[in-house]
Amino acid sequence: MCRLKGLLCCALVIMLIFSLSGCGVKVSTKSPESVTKSIVNAYQKGDTEAVKKCFGLDPDKKCAEEITQEIKYNMKQFEAYGASEVNFTKCESLGNFNGYDLVYAIYNLIKKDKDDKKSEALEIPSMSMYFVKEKDKKYHVVPAKDVTDELSKISSEEFSKFMKTDVYKTYEKDYKKFIRKNPNFEENMKKEMEK
Repeated sequence: MCRLKGLLCCALVIMLIFSLSGCGVKVSTKSPESVTKSIVNAYQKGDTEAVKKCFGLDPDKKCAEEITQEIKYNMKQFEAYGASEVNFTKCESLGNFNGYDLVYAIYNLIKKDKDDKKSEALEIPSMSMYFVKEKDKKYHVVPAKDVTDELSKISSEEFSKFMKTDVYKTYEKDYKKFIRKNPNFEENMKKEMEK
């Protein structure tokens, strides 16, 4: 009987390990674009450890308070969307500036009504932009606290140019169309963020 309990206990532990092994977001630091997609996925899934990996930080160690606040804010924002998945439509670097890549990601946040199986999924057009830096042949997102005045100026100038591209104009058109169909969306988001 004792041996049977031991076998059952071992089987339970093995099942638990296998069930937990795929829970987190897989972080890829192979390119500026892959780490950008990884951080968006990590925020959407609420995976703090994955976000820290995207920043090039040890996920088991405490990080600077500014980074902790940045992570909390972004996670709260993604949580407010209530999306269950991310569907990337475009993710590219706008160029390398003094060793930093400026990467944008355009994606749809997919929100499904859990109670109504027949309802169409809500696709929320979204965009994020990050500076990415290479270190030891891995790419990491630059936390906001480390974005210098010079990088901010570059970001502003490049975003102004990016706004004139067809890619951005398509994103903007999709977002405006979404807001026309969902006129209370921005107000509801603001209320969610204030909670």
